[in-house]
Amino acid sequence: MADVRTSPAAKKEADLKASMVSIDILVVINTDYIKDYCVKNNIPPHLDPNNPYGIDHSSEFMICTGAREIFSGQGTGDLYFRANPGDSVSFRGTSIYANSDDAVILYGIKKYEGDDVFNTFVVNKVRRNGAVIPDTSTPNGIPALHTQISFNSYTSTVSGSGEEGFKVQFGLYELDANGQIQNLYGYFDWDPRIKVS
Repeated sequence: MADVRTSPAAKKEADLKASMVSIDILVVINTDYIKDYCVKNNIPPHLDPNNPYGIDHSSEFMICTGAREIFSGQGTGDLYFRANPGDSVSFRGTSIYANSDDAVILYGIKKYEGDDVFNTFVVNKVRRNGAVIPDTSTPNGIPALHTQISFNSYTSTVSGSGEEGFKVQFGLYELDANGQIQNLYGYFDWDPRIKVS
């Protein structure tokens, strides 16, 4: 009987596991929770992006795909996942309103303890010329219309092995009373983890 560990299929699978993978993390923020928390506790929102207010883990929901392993926290503010050196990690952020009412913009991923796992994060923009949007002239929005839309992510490559606690920093923007302008409410952060083999 052939040893499956040395079969071409097993080697191909091992090569794929060793290759770089793209890890995508969608961050959804419950902005109402944050604003209510600040009001109830008489906390003035921090307006300096270099000094965001550290919040608890009850208002953030992280959904991860592509990670080599998710140890814990899928769908919570306590995501703990595994990557390899060379893997690409992209964060995308939005409010619970999909940024149409209150809005969220991710602007920083900062190490606070452990090893240096990430290279510098940068904003990446991808423009899709045929992205879909609902057709508002139909009752259910379909068939979809195609239009040009830009999508942004906050991306880095994993630089080396270790375990890092990092802070995800974001600006929260509140819809003005006129229903047209989103004004800065404050800067906030919280702290998930990554482990690199």
